[in-house]
Amino acid sequence: MFAAQELLRPGTLGAFDPTTLVDGRERIVASIVRRRGQPQFRAELIHAYSGRCAISDYDVLETLEASHILPHHGPATNKPANGLLLRGDLHTLFDLGLIAINSSNMNVLVTHPLLKSSYAGLAGMRLRVPAEESARPSAPALDHHRAWAGS
Repeated sequence: MFAAQELLRPGTLGAFDPTTLVDGRERIVASIVRRRGQPQFRAELIHAYSGRCAISDYDVLETLEASHILPHHGPATNKPANGLLLRGDLHTLFDLGLIAINSSNMNVLVTHPLLKSSYAGLAGMRLRVPAEESARPSAPALDHHRAWAGS
């Protein structure tokens, strides 16, 4: 972590002056993999979940993401049964294995570290599932994710 003084040009200690800032970030080139079928997958999940987060019920489309239960490995994994429509932060927690779903009752499981956070309230919430059976989350996929997450 940089001390505030290291981000200022020499001889400018004291009052904050944004014109004296030096960019302390490192620029790197990242590879980006464009997932074929991702826009279609998201559209299918938006339709299946009626434009609402499967966990929080939030309905702001700009915050909702198509989450894969089993990681994306090509077109075969872009099936609604391998997806959940999740708010961005919940998608991140799901991908990190900090939340999972109990496939027997479709309740949200929260890992121990999150039980002391504002996410503790998610524990035991029932997942919203699509009305259309073919779009409902795959129990074996949820079980695999849960085992991987250690929940």
